[in-house]
Amino acid sequence: MTLIPSFGPHCTVEELLLLAVGVPVFDAASGEAFLLRAYLILIFRDMPAMSMVMHFKGHNGFCPCCSCNITGIGDPGNPCAHTLYIPLDCSHHPAVHTNPSMVTKYDPANLPLQTDREILQQAQEVQFQVSPTASNNIGKKYGIKGTSILSSLLSISFTQSFPHDFMHLVFENVLTLLTLLWTGQFKGLNEGTESYQFPSDVWDAIGQGTAAAGLTIPGAFGQHPPNVATNKTACTADLWCFWLLYIAPVLLSHKFDNAAYFNHFIALVKLVNICLQFEISHDEVATVHQGFIDWVEEYER
Repeated sequence: MTLIPSFGPHCTVEELLLLAVGVPVFDAASGEAFLLRAYLILIFRDMPAMSMVMHFKGHNGFCPCCSCNITGIGDPGNPCAHTLYIPLDCSHHPAVHTNPSMVTKYDPANLPLQTDREILQQAQEVQFQVSPTASNNIGKKYGIKGTSILSSLLSISFTQSFPHDFMHLVFENVLTLLTLLWTGQFKGLNEGTESYQFPSDVWDAIGQGTAAAGLTIPGAFGQHPPNVATNKTACTADLWCFWLLYIAPVLLSHKFDNAAYFNHFIALVKLVNICLQFEISHDEVATVHQGFIDWVEEYER
């Protein structure tokens, strides 16, 4: 089922409410009438569309997550910037030093989870403010624009029915961020005392190797990979996924001065491989859970 908010969400929700109550249908096999019921329990979309459907501020909000109450902090070197960051360890941020009420460090294994009741209460608080300015101010605090029409569906849980957008999260966010860090192009940051950046000729060679690899990869695996060093605009999420899983582990091997960065990257490859399996065991769920905790903590170190 496709839900497009700008093209009649009320009609869609009305139909879903009717289906939840039950629609009379006839069973030709038994010759009897019965009530057919159906319930919407999961909604899949990319992050911007999901934020619109949920009536949330989204990934740029002060409280951007629909599952937990982790909050963003600004760039201390650029106080005029509007971009917020969500590190687990905020202990070195100036805002934490001046505001004792701020969380110093989040435990990734025990994040401050939200509840459906909490989200709905906050949404109503935003919606019923006395003025648009007051509503906007409290909305920024909660990361919520108001009450979503989907809240009328009892089968929907705002904390569980909206899975995170894996495509944007990993292939168009994390992987893109890593390549910018490796090439010294992330917001003017240098590598400081570390050694994770490639010399330009090394990254150029990786890009050329990526493009050349397409000559020996069957078309059934996808389109021809472009040169990731010179033609990033041609890199779709699908291409980044293929590059991450099959090309990069070979081309990045022995390219870092410190092997710890390659091992950290391969840990991500292994986790993504599990996530993309058709079936995932309970043990693998535990592996992914702990694996991403370890990966993020190692990244922040």
